[in-house]
Amino acid sequence: MKPIPIFLLFVLTLFTALPLFPQTPGVEKQVFTYKTVDGHAVKANIFIPKTEGLHPVVIYFHGGFFFGNRDQGLHSSLREKLPAAGYALVSADYRLAPETKLAGMLQDVQNVTTWLRVNGKREFNIDPDKIVVSGGSAGGYLALTSGFDAKTAPNAIVAISAPTGFTTVTPMGDLSVLNQPGPYDVVQDSTVSYGDYDTRITLWRFLARSGLGNYELFGFDPAVHPEKLPQYTLTDNVTAAYPPVLLIHARYDNLVNLQQAVDFKALLDEKQVVNELVVVDNGHNDELLNQNPQVVDKIIAFINSRFGR
Repeated sequence: MKPIPIFLLFVLTLFTALPLFPQTPGVEKQVFTYKTVDGHAVKANIFIPKTEGLHPVVIYFHGGFFFGNRDQGLHSSLREKLPAAGYALVSADYRLAPETKLAGMLQDVQNVTTWLRVNGKREFNIDPDKIVVSGGSAGGYLALTSGFDAKTAPNAIVAISAPTGFTTVTPMGDLSVLNQPGPYDVVQDSTVSYGDYDTRITLWRFLARSGLGNYELFGFDPAVHPEKLPQYTLTDNVTAAYPPVLLIHARYDNLVNLQQAVDFKALLDEKQVVNELVVVDNGHNDELLNQNPQVVDKIIAFINSRFGR
């Protein structure tokens, strides 16, 4: 699999922020806390169909994990169509960089899945044995990491416009610029999991220009310590026990080249993992869904097939 530049992980979805949505008829929305870190509550929204019986659940991780949030990062077509198809939908926050590094974000992915398995039936009438993890752009990468551990892996994964590799070629900038007055002043000593779009996009553009995005994401320079990367890379963590995967990508994605999805599908085929790659013409993440609304129906059909519905 050919790697992509790491810096793409923090420019993905910088250019879209969706408005907050009104309540959908026939769907109940609740907000819950799935973990607390140093007194900080990390929360998620859940949209529950008002129908009888246990509901399978789809967890969604927003893109742009350095500045995003569970409200603006969930596309309205997912919020409307998945509950209408009988699925509970969870839009989960996770701790944001640079206050939290990527290793902590991967922990959050596992934590929300585990929380729902343990508490979901009692709290929200969801089926703990029918869980799908999904995400868009950088959130799609996070979704793909949910399959790393077979003991906690979901039943299936859906990844939209997801980056699937790393490279260590990006040179690191001068750390002293972080001590200068400017965009980095917004960085806190405490945990942040609900990012203000305007503030965070300014911060991460500054870090990208300064050559410090990789360092602030990982907490180390991957060019100096490539031996620390395997815990994050798909090529080092996909086995035959990996869950079935639906990949959705645009032929002309201007942030993550389609070849990344093609190469990852080849890896899944090699490992004999059930998978499907859906290719549309244009768009990245939210814009892909805007231009190709039929994709959500494909997602529902894929999930239905996993659960025999």
